[in-house]
Amino acid sequence: MSDSRPIPKIYYDQAFTLCYYSELLWQKSLVEGNGGNLSLKLENNLFLTTPTLHSKSGLNETDLVIVDSLGNQLYGERHATSELFAHLAIYKNNPEIGGVIHSHPPYTCSYAFSDSIPSVPLSAESVIWMDELILAPYNMPGSQEFIDQIESLSRGRHVLALQNHGLITWGKDLKEAFWRTEVVESHCKVSHIMESRGAAPRHFTYKQMTQLNDLRNRFLKD
Repeated sequence: MSDSRPIPKIYYDQAFTLCYYSELLWQKSLVEGNGGNLSLKLENNLFLTTPTLHSKSGLNETDLVIVDSLGNQLYGERHATSELFAHLAIYKNNPEIGGVIHSHPPYTCSYAFSDSIPSVPLSAESVIWMDELILAPYNMPGSQEFIDQIESLSRGRHVLALQNHGLITWGKDLKEAFWRTEVVESHCKVSHIMESRGAAPRHFTYKQMTQLNDLRNRFLKD
């Protein structure tokens, strides 16, 4: 099928949502240049994505691309994001989700571009939306090794820090994925400030973590 056909108008509401969160990422300086990418799940195992080589600011429905679960481009006048197959790997591993965001938040990247990251949640919000943060070892973006790594590590999680690359988050929709992006960046910013002051983090007790995990499970179920 030709990749020059614009996306059907029946998907314009979803296109507006994707463009909204794309613009929000750019406005909040969570992406730069043409960096970052977003996708959301449509019906019939189709996916709406941002295009490659385009700022996340100023997108509209004519810029977006629709692909199938194998990555075949069905609609769109541009080409899909170069990170497409990493997104598809996450959807494959987590069939209940509806949106994925890859971003470059500066405080998160200040850790991801090193050999360690503050993994333990320090707030109720980070327990609910972040859970334990892990740092995926570097693999060349877009490579099969990178895609295989994402597919393996995404199971049972909602966030991954990518060494020398950035952050990827997902959720039942793009709103959840965006909230997770914000919460991880706030967690890393606070951790950075504490380290600069020489302050030691105060961790939750086992009982407190149990209560927060129960709250998280109830909250996300609802």
